[in-house]
Amino acid sequence: MDNEKKQVTYNSSFSGETQVTLDIQQYMNNKAMYIGLMCNEDGYDEPFGDVTVNLSVAAPNYCGYLNVNDMPDIEKFITENELGEFTGFTQRSGYCEYPLYLFNVDKLRELCPDGMDMYEANIGMARKPETKELAR
Repeated sequence: MDNEKKQVTYNSSFSGETQVTLDIQQYMNNKAMYIGLMCNEDGYDEPFGDVTVNLSVAAPNYCGYLNVNDMPDIEKFITENELGEFTGFTQRSGYCEYPLYLFNVDKLRELCPDGMDMYEANIGMARKPETKELAR
């Protein structure tokens, strides 16, 4: 594949280290950013875990509520890989309090360029090719 996704290491207190790639999409109901982790099993990409959760309150652009309920090591993974930073906000759903993270756009683009292109096009933030200003 010519547009190979870069791998990063997810270090889980349960399963140890796993090489993962990012899967960036959007939730259908609110267009909020979805980030999932994929791992390669026997030559095929398999879902490893959901980084973000879709809550009733949509996260702002380039932000997401981290899935600390299912992935207790996810905050450490995000900060250690410089993928984002805690905003100071959380959202409660059920018994869990989900931290809101602002993602590092450049880092996400580096790790999952196709997903970021699609996401940015869908939120109206598509990067336009550089053009020279026309003289008036």
